Amino acid sequence: MNCAAADHFSHKYELPLGKIPTKSSDRISLGILLPGLLFSFLMVCLGVYDLFYGGAEANALFEEFAALEDSSGNYHSFISPVFFDAVVILLGLGSIISLIFSYIRYKKIFFDGKKIKIIYRSALGKKASVLAPLADYEGVRFRIAFLQFGVVSRNKYIIELYHKDPEKIAPLYISTSGKNIREIWENYAKKLKKPGMINTDEGEVVRSFKDVDKSLRKQYNAGLIADDYDFYAPLPENISYVRKRDKVVIKGHKIVWDAYNFLAWFFIFVYSAAYLSVLFQLPVVLENFGAWKTAGLFAGGFAVLLASIWLLFRKEKLVIKKRKIVHTYKYMLFSTKHDEMDKDDIEAVDIMVNPVSGRRCLSISSAKKTIAFGKKLPLKDLQWVKKMLVHEVVS
Repeated sequence: MNCAAADHFSHKYELPLGKIPTKSSDRISLGILLPGLLFSFLMVCLGVYDLFYGGAEANALFEEFAALEDSSGNYHSFISPVFFDAVVILLGLGSIISLIFSYIRYKKIFFDGKKIKIIYRSALGKKASVLAPLADYEGVRFRIAFLQFGVVSRNKYIIELYHKDPEKIAPLYISTSGKNIREIWENYAKKLKKPGMINTDEGEVVRSFKDVDKSLRKQYNAGLIADDYDFYAPLPENISYVRKRDKVVIKGHKIVWDAYNFLAWFFIFVYSAAYLSVLFQLPVVLENFGAWKTAGLFAGGFAVLLASIWLLFRKEKLVIKKRKIVHTYKYMLFSTKHDEMDKDDIEAVDIMVNPVSGRRCLSISSAKKTIAFGKKLPLKDLQWVKKMLVHEVVS
């Protein structure tokens, strides 16, 4: 059993502590499983249909286009239709198998007030279990993991009972919503009477459960944190710092591409190829669905493709005002406000590290919400933004 490698499986999970003993199950949710299975099944059906029924119509339509351009008819496809259909079918089947295996595996967590028991089932059906006393756990750790659903990226907020042995780390709360996440973390730390821990670029930051709910200003006044921002330090290479009349705007200079983006582009390529494949079947689609439904089908498909590409070019920025910080998303033609937070409510500004992927982001937290900024920025740039924000909040 290697929980550190497998991470936690849920996207919505809670171990309730209102009544002891308690238990909960950690596995992928049906809300993610079923849409994935449906999309993968449609890919398989599309590939099978095109392989056995669509080839003749597509070739005939292609020859008609070719005849209009060149009477010689010397046109050849760069990719064999059979090969393309086989790739689509295999991708769909592989996705179905992967999702089924994801649902088979799970962790069950039991807590009787003194001991934690974890039963783990792998994708191949084998079970293992570990047992550890609560006294052996070092604290309640809060961290942020990053998820990629095609072209859409999400944050997964994780609160877990931390143990040096990765197999004994027990999830307490998992959500893709940052609402009240720090307050939930503080409540777990207080109920279990364990230190609060945060996984940052400086290692595990540990704070007494009695101090976890203090604001950043109160921590500064009590000497728990320092303000070491240097106004004359060089600006980071990847950060744009703009001082306006009543606010400061911080954003990245450019879009940072990584493996997740290339994977998203691959899915866009497959989706585009499938879209064009259906387009070549236009006479068949018109015959079966009619003009209005066909127009809606192609308009919806094109809208999904356009939105996917649009999301890939999204940038984010922080707008720092006198009394609050605003997190916005900048698209090609407009910007939208994603979240905002009063400076007096801010309890922490940390660079969070995902221990599984090694990716980092700047986390700005209050009791009610968390803003995650700069998931793809270099560490030095995030450190500069952190120091500047701490200075803005405590000064």
